[in-house]
Amino acid sequence: MDALLFLLAAWLLTLGARHWPPAALVAVPLAALGGTTLPDLDLALGLGHRSGLTHSLLLPVVLACQPRWWPVAAGLALGVGLHLSADCFPNGMRGFATVKLPGAGSIGAGWSYVWLAVNAVASLALGAWVLARETSVAATAAVLGAVVAIGVGYLWVTDGGWPALLVFTGAGWAVVRRRR
Repeated sequence: MDALLFLLAAWLLTLGARHWPPAALVAVPLAALGGTTLPDLDLALGLGHRSGLTHSLLLPVVLACQPRWWPVAAGLALGVGLHLSADCFPNGMRGFATVKLPGAGSIGAGWSYVWLAVNAVASLALGAWVLARETSVAATAAVLGAVVAIGVGYLWVTDGGWPALLVFTGAGWAVVRRRR
């Protein structure tokens, strides 16, 4: 339910936004915060845990189709990417932890890892791309800094978050190291 409140706040901030004013920039971290827990809305919707509908890039892509909603799409994509990253490291990929497709059921352990990893990377890439495309370098850095703080806080306390945090730290280190 908190996810929907954060997304509503982000949506309201973008209603009158044109060309990413400060209000739209604030909407991105709010939507990211909502995106960290939105995939688990599948339980309340009766879709079964780890539904392929909510544990995917689907909603951010739908929002990204309308430029007016790009601040929400960028933040939501980043938040969903963080959530799916943590989901890549369950205690055991069986039953409750596997991805389920509507009408088809579980896709199995191996394909669940692939589904979650591909959708996590694609979500994070979409969010970063939309944000970088529409904002200045300084604004992108500031907003991503806020999202990184949200991500560290989320992954710190989430099951599977520690390994995901280590992967992100390693990837960040590799990118910085490569630029030198």
